[in-house]
Amino acid sequence: MITLKIIAAWAAFALFHSVTVSEPYERWARCGMGESRFRAYHRLLFTLYSAAAAAAVLLYVRSLPDAPLYRLDGWLRLPFHGVQILGAGLLLWTPWDLKEFVGLRQWERHRKGEGETVVRNDRLFTGKGYSLVRHPLYLGCSLLLAFHPVQTRNSAATAAAVIAYFYIGTFFEERRLVRKFGEVYREYQRRVPRLFPLPRRGQI
Repeated sequence: MITLKIIAAWAAFALFHSVTVSEPYERWARCGMGESRFRAYHRLLFTLYSAAAAAAVLLYVRSLPDAPLYRLDGWLRLPFHGVQILGAGLLLWTPWDLKEFVGLRQWERHRKGEGETVVRNDRLFTGKGYSLVRHPLYLGCSLLLAFHPVQTRNSAATAAAVIAYFYIGTFFEERRLVRKFGEVYREYQRRVPRLFPLPRRGQI
């Protein structure tokens, strides 16, 4: 029952996050805020209320009764930590602009009176981590969550829910990327796996 409550809480967060990142919502926000304010503040506001929603779910999960699931000690921890190191390495190998991602850079450009310039997100980057899988940030975070050597019932349910949302979210994200980049992204889809770095047919 508690596990179902945790999954339901994360599903509610996933629905909220999916709606607020959707193109219809962005069109509504753009209309309400105006183009200039939307470019300056929307991403930062999205980051803030997404973080607040995630924190609320984490606090709710923390308030629920919990029970140990497993705890690896000694040498048994080493393979798990090894996989986590690979996940962290993938995150570090994947180039991404943190300030642009959370919306601070957009706000800084607006504050300085700079016009909207072309940023990295306006072109498809397929190097480094993106040459291994199409969603290296999701994969890296998933490895960190799934291979923690100490898990309780609630932490395992949270990890499973978050990883499932990462995977489901890739489909919605790629629809937007196909609309944005067209055949260039479709060719990238044919060449690089979605989330698991497994060889494709015809590839060595």
